Amino acid sequence: MASRKKTLYIVMAITLVLVGIIGYRIYANLAANKERAGRVSQGRVVTVEVASVARRDIVPVMSFSGNLEPAWSADISAKVDGRIDRMLVEEGDFVKAGQIIAVLDTNELAAQVMQAEGNLLAARAGLEQAELDLARTEALFKQGAVSVQALDTARIKRDLAFGQVKAAEGNLALLTARLDNANIVAPRDGIVTKRYLQSGYYVKAGSPIINLADVTSLLAKATVGEAQVSELAVGLPVKIKISALGDKEFSGTVTRISPAAAMPARTFTAEVTIPNKNGEIKAGMFAKVSIPAKVKKSVLAVPESALVMREDQKTVYVVKDNNTVQQVVLKIGYVADGWAEVLEGLKEGDRIVVSGQNKLRDGVSIKIAAAGEAKAGDQ
Repeated sequence: MASRKKTLYIVMAITLVLVGIIGYRIYANLAANKERAGRVSQGRVVTVEVASVARRDIVPVMSFSGNLEPAWSADISAKVDGRIDRMLVEEGDFVKAGQIIAVLDTNELAAQVMQAEGNLLAARAGLEQAELDLARTEALFKQGAVSVQALDTARIKRDLAFGQVKAAEGNLALLTARLDNANIVAPRDGIVTKRYLQSGYYVKAGSPIINLADVTSLLAKATVGEAQVSELAVGLPVKIKISALGDKEFSGTVTRISPAAAMPARTFTAEVTIPNKNGEIKAGMFAKVSIPAKVKKSVLAVPESALVMREDQKTVYVVKDNNTVQQVVLKIGYVADGWAEVLEGLKEGDRIVVSGQNKLRDGVSIKIAAAGEAKAGDQ
């Protein structure tokens, strides 16, 4: 047993020594490569383009994405129960306000209307008879031929007959309205975007038959934070790009900003209206919305192309007096039209590399070239 333990210890010791040797060799090779790359860089001159940091006006642009919705859309339903006799529209049809879109079977309703008309005639005849009886009774009462009770009875019968006429008129009006409502009409101009039922289906009052939408203008709804909402105003012009149309650009307008924040995210909804008179844009298309905010006056700015990402930080290469460069981390504000607002990291007049910076690292010597020359390669 002791011999086996001794052998195990020896094997473990040899393994540790081998691992240490291999690790040292890897570290030594990496260090040598790094030192070699540093010597190469120090001995190399890179041709770059340089510009001075200056102040300029920036128009920040807030970008959002979302689906386009019709400016108005509603499910059109029947007001009465019935079987659909004729469906007069298909999906994609344009309809005008007041146009009949479906007709219900009216046989039963027409019969009910005829019955109500008959009941009304009978009630009017009953009222006429009650008025004649009342007139005779009043004449006899004046002659002292009938009692007060008989006169009161005749008046009550006349009033009851009058009430029956009113009830019959109301019932006829109700059934006539139902008969008229058997013709389902469009409440306004629009496109039929969905047809839920076909001819022959029995429909209950309130059940949707079609969906009608006004697509002469479309809405894009953007969600903005509380820090951005102050930059927006109703009437602000907007640019919209439609992915499905090859990023074709359209113009729109901010037409509504929600008056209260949605909790708990504290976000606001801004509605952008896009005219669509020729129907080129379809509801449901994906859009990219760009909203210009208030102009940032005379801010320190650098070309966006000069920025170099280092991990998750934005940096630039600053040119030193001895024509070497130093990578500096920046705090960036708004970015618009190819320019980035600098909040921290640079001062006015600093010279930075704007082209050829992909070949640089800290301490590298540079040669300042004319515009476009930096792309030709190292000197």
